[in-house]
Order: sequence, then structure tokens, then C-alpha cells
Amino acid sequence: MAGTPTQRTRVPRAEREAQMLEVAEEVFVARGIQAATMDEIAERVGVTKPLIYDYFGSKEGLLAASIERGRRQLLGLIIDAWSAQPDLEVRDRLRAVVLAFFTFIDEHDRMFALLRTEGSLVGPAAESVERIRQQTAKAFAEGLRSLPAFDQLPSSRVTGMAELLIGACDRLAVSRVMTPGLSAGDAADLVMTTMWDGLGSIASDGR
Repeated sequence: MAGTPTQRTRVPRAEREAQMLEVAEEVFVARGIQAATMDEIAERVGVTKPLIYDYFGSKEGLLAASIERGRRQLLGLIIDAWSAQPDLEVRDRLRAVVLAFFTFIDEHDRMFALLRTEGSLVGPAAESVERIRQQTAKAFAEGLRSLPAFDQLPSSRVTGMAELLIGACDRLAVSRVMTPGLSAGDAADLVMTTMWDGLGSIASDGR
């Protein structure tokens, strides 16, 4: 008597996409962007290569989606950190957000390694990732505006301050990878010590 054919379980699209992105992240970081192949990613996920192209269009599209996922996770964490402790003093609340940034980097070191490659993207993929970065800057700016010391400042000033904070955090995060030894807490303290006098004086002057 012939056996009953085994039916494959259909994986929901969102779950399959998450699997592809997880494996792609591993391969891109381990092999490097140029050496990583769609064949290896497909084999490790357990799907055909055409299916990955169907989801992401190209290798660059897969890379962009992986980076965008990391940026979105970081954006969500920043938004949560702003609202988590509304009763803290202004400086302490801002430090909590900066600390959350560095803690995320430490807990997602592979993801951060991938985020550092985003400068290699071009075209629509680069534009997509840049939109996420701008949303992160907007979240920082809106967080600053929610603080009493900053709510009366011109929008352009607050936006500029947010960009400076993000730039400082990004570069210090890279420095911590290249020269280990600075904890997340120490990094947050360094950012605040270096930048708070300037930010605080701008807020105090109201201009």
C-alpha cells in the first residue's frame, strides 16, 4: 500500500520574510556584502533562490531590508525610552535614551555590524534606509520638544540638536567597536558630559 504523500506546511509570508532577513544578516556579516551569495542564503533558509528574489527583488534589496529592519528596531527602542520615565529630570531622561541606544548596540552587535554597511547602498535602497534614519532623527527631536527646557526653541534648532546627538552616538558606537573597553553606561555618560553643557545652555537661553 502506497504511503500518503507528505504535505509541506505553508509558512506565512511574514514569518518566512523574517527567516530570510535573519539568515541574510548572518551571511552578510560573516561573508561581507560582496562575497555573500543569494545561493547560500536560500540554502540556509531552506527555500529556492527565486523565492528570495520574489520577496526582495535583488541582493541589494535584501541587504536594504535587513538594514531597514535594524533601524526600525532601534527607532522603536528610542521612542519607548523617551516615554518610559516621564518624571525624570531633563538631563537624566535624555541620558536614559542615549543609554538605551548603546545598550541596543551591545545586545545586537551583529545587527550593528550590518548597519555600518548602509553607506554602501545606492539608489532606491539607500533612499529607503535614509528615510528610516530621518525618522530616528525626528523621534529624537520630538523627544527633546517634549521636555520643558526645549519646548519653546525654534524647530530648526531642536532638529539640529537631534542630528548632533545621533551623530555623536553613531560615531562613538563605531569607536567602541574599534577600541573596546567603554561600557554602555560609560558611553552614555561621555555623550552627556561632552554635549549637555551646550544643549543645556541653548535650552536655558531659549534660542
